[in-house]
Amino acid sequence: MKPSRKQLGSGGFRGCWWLIAMLATGPLNAADAPAKTESQRQAATVLKSMANYLAELPGFSCTSANSFEAVQADGQRIEFGETRRIALARPDRLRIDEVSSDGTSDLALFDGKQITMVSADDNVYAQAPQPPSIEDALVYFVRDLRMRMPLALLLSTHVRSELPILAKDVDYVERTEIRGQAAHHIAGRGDSVDFQLWIADGAKPLPLRIVIIYKLAPGQPRFAAELSDWTVSPKFQDVTFQLSLPKDARKIPFAVQLLAPEAAQQPAASGEVKP
Repeated sequence: MKPSRKQLGSGGFRGCWWLIAMLATGPLNAADAPAKTESQRQAATVLKSMANYLAELPGFSCTSANSFEAVQADGQRIEFGETRRIALARPDRLRIDEVSSDGTSDLALFDGKQITMVSADDNVYAQAPQPPSIEDALVYFVRDLRMRMPLALLLSTHVRSELPILAKDVDYVERTEIRGQAAHHIAGRGDSVDFQLWIADGAKPLPLRIVIIYKLAPGQPRFAAELSDWTVSPKFQDVTFQLSLPKDARKIPFAVQLLAPEAAQQPAASGEVKP
């Protein structure tokens, strides 16, 4: 039998539920996880600086080269990959162009008025009204439309308040290099995931590499992302966030709209869940 990505989506859109949330460990009170050692304090400082920096950017673009494991019915772990080109302009615009390892391509476009998913290979697209901010739109996309958005928290300003308290234990591993750039390597543990982050040293503490192990998922699959080509002051053209559909593209509903159309059209309230 051909190995499966185990990704369930709507009408040709691939979904992968164990990748929906980054570090989905559940928030902790600061008093529950004090930094007990110098290593923990150093790691917490580096993590906080990255989160604050990302949240304060008015926009950015980057490339995310992802690999993820899909556990087969017989327990075998098969690795698949994808490359995502991300363009974000706050407060309400986001474009993600994805090319999977099998050559198929998708587009997720938030234009301030509606969310559009396009599967170019299947020549289909789906649309839903977009909540007014990127934060609410990401929650709606992940929770209500049940679509996949790896590392969605890094795209939200909520990263500033939520990321530093998501891990129970975080430690500083070493100062190293990623693609020739000085970086801090930190590692953390939570109830449902173990993770590692490589964060650029200096005035722009951007995430350069991320590895997540999903401990509660069957087979404990692994997700990794190499983040590169960062631009923190992009000058986007209007066309970047304009929808251009393939010729004769067919409109289809999101899968959740078929099951509960009324619920699917309701935007999520701000801060209800973490994308």
